[in-house]
Amino acid sequence: MWAIVAGAFAIGKSSQEITQIVENIDYLKLIDLNLKDSIVSGKKVYELLENIFWETKIESLKIKLKITATNLKTGEKVVFTKGKITDAIRASISLPSVFQPFEIEGNLYLDGGLKSNLPILCLENTNIIAVSVIRGEPVKIKTHKKIGIFELKRSFWTFNYDILKQTIAHIMSQNEDSEKEIAELQGKNITFIAPKVWNYEYFDFKKYQEIIQKWYDEVKNVLGK
Repeated sequence: MWAIVAGAFAIGKSSQEITQIVENIDYLKLIDLNLKDSIVSGKKVYELLENIFWETKIESLKIKLKITATNLKTGEKVVFTKGKITDAIRASISLPSVFQPFEIEGNLYLDGGLKSNLPILCLENTNIIAVSVIRGEPVKIKTHKKIGIFELKRSFWTFNYDILKQTIAHIMSQNEDSEKEIAELQGKNITFIAPKVWNYEYFDFKKYQEIIQKWYDEVKNVLGK
């Protein structure tokens, strides 16, 4: 997600223009089922990214941009500082089992968040604004759901979805804390922004205006502006 936002800013898009991109996306049309090594092949997502970034290369940008991904074979974090922005972003968003791994020069890549969900150690800057999207109150895992006066047992899928979501949040929070601690030991000054958006679901695309407002309010609160 942040690879897309950062890439858009780096090519000169304003926040209003990025919001407009979000407004115009028909998310259901981006789902091209694969069901072989992932749920979605990601080809339609790649086409969308190409419409935004064209053939622009990272090294040609006036604003320095770094995009992270995880090498599927070695498990190492990879930082893209050159090549097509579209390719780097598509590699960075390859969430396992959801998006098909993306190949660049013979290597397969997965989501950068698997190795480094808060990739601040690859930055040269001393003063850094770091952003997290997985903080907030833990979601209470419920085995039953109340509908009217009835208590119905939740399905296998919804129950396990909550468990998976919470597990991912715990793992990523630990990864963020570790990277933040190392960065501070290196003398970096970290301003940490973490709006409470964890209660939104992965597919709450239509609630983007609420989410943007929460971000705006949290940034003003943290930065004092």
